[in-house]
Amino acid sequence: MLPRLWTNWVTLSGTILTTVSGCILVLTLAISFFGESQNPYAGALVFLVFPGLFVFGLILIPLGLWWEGRRKVKPDGAWAILQSAFDTALKDKKVRRGMLLVGIATLVNIVVFGASGQKAIQYVDSVEFCGTFCHTVMQPEHVAYQRSPHQRVACVDCHIGPGASWAAKAKISGLRQVLAVATGSFSHPIPTPVEELRPARDTCEQCHWPAKFHGNRIRFFTHYADDETNTASTTAMLMKVGGVDPTTGDYRGIHWHVSPEVQIQYEVLDRSREKIGDVTVRQDGKVKQTYTPPHEKAEVLEVRTMDCVDCHNRPTHIYDQTPARAVDRGFFVGRLDAKIPFLHEAAVAVITDDTQPRMQEEHVIAGLASYYDKEHPEDKPGQEQLNSAGRVLADLYSINIFPEMGVKWGTYPSHLGHRGGDADQRGCFRCHNDEHKSEDGEVISQDCDVCHEILHEDEPPSSLPESLRALWQVD
Repeated sequence: MLPRLWTNWVTLSGTILTTVSGCILVLTLAISFFGESQNPYAGALVFLVFPGLFVFGLILIPLGLWWEGRRKVKPDGAWAILQSAFDTALKDKKVRRGMLLVGIATLVNIVVFGASGQKAIQYVDSVEFCGTFCHTVMQPEHVAYQRSPHQRVACVDCHIGPGASWAAKAKISGLRQVLAVATGSFSHPIPTPVEELRPARDTCEQCHWPAKFHGNRIRFFTHYADDETNTASTTAMLMKVGGVDPTTGDYRGIHWHVSPEVQIQYEVLDRSREKIGDVTVRQDGKVKQTYTPPHEKAEVLEVRTMDCVDCHNRPTHIYDQTPARAVDRGFFVGRLDAKIPFLHEAAVAVITDDTQPRMQEEHVIAGLASYYDKEHPEDKPGQEQLNSAGRVLADLYSINIFPEMGVKWGTYPSHLGHRGGDADQRGCFRCHNDEHKSEDGEVISQDCDVCHEILHEDEPPSSLPESLRALWQVD
């Protein structure tokens, strides 16, 4: 006689656990075909916890049967019982039907577990899981991602990329991060650059690649003054982006740095990669030139081969670096009314304080009113205008400042360019500082015209030539 599933509490518990979790999995898998869950915790429960309970229940069933057999049968009689059960299975039609049922149930279990496993993989690779499951930790990055140029690219496409090996590395690293979140030992803010990020040639260059010729592009930088009319001034630059020249096959322009024939290696002297030691240029595998900084070098943390993210270090999680830039953007896209006197000055003053956990509209509106009362009482706008500006400024603040994670103005600097001025040795100026020098006296040039040409500098947009004005309106 074959043992029954309810002969002991272990097997019975496994049967109940597997049946209940299996039914829930089948139901949720069916629902998932018609829509996605909007709750990350519900998704984690369904696609991560219940499959584990399902498998645990399956393990309990044979474990309970084995335990029951050990409890009732003497060791020397175990083989006889097994032989008797086998003979019964061959002769008894009822037992054979039971075994067929077990076989079908096993097949169903395999299908359910396989489908739930696939769904679990899809879930942990989703933007919803990456951005919202650890809400406090990832909130700044997720908010910035949602307004970025890559908002339709899944997190895993850049942070992991194709292939099983990097997926396995990412999941192992993820376990460490889960432990850090559980124990509260994670960094505030999340440190950058990501040291274990996959090389850009395996991720970025799946869509962007330096062999694609870009040539020259025009960029506009518009700022607004702290005066009564919030005067706009625009600088137009011809950026020598470069790439491979289809007529000659040679690389030129800014993207020469990542051409296949050239390797630029640099010594990293600090974790943020802002202090650079020796810079070595290799061409066709041979050292062409080495440039050394004048100062005494600190400890070399690593020797890194330059790729996309050494300049494009904030390709997706982009923040306004200063309150002025955030307000400039608000004016440029028309969210802030340039007709309100001294609004740029007042707005920057109000949102500069980056210690508020969440700056509410009422707080901003009151701050604007107080600033006008103190500095420009005769030009104070009406309440409706204050309310409108306050809503915009509260939004600009909330997408840039996260004090609970230590994210403030300038926490995550961008190395794309050198907007901080000559004194700000970040971005291009980390290497292009006229100080890194080779043995024969050649320096890494800081000449502006190497990478761009200024077409129009700090002039009113109305003074732009007609051809540039049309481009400025859509930049």
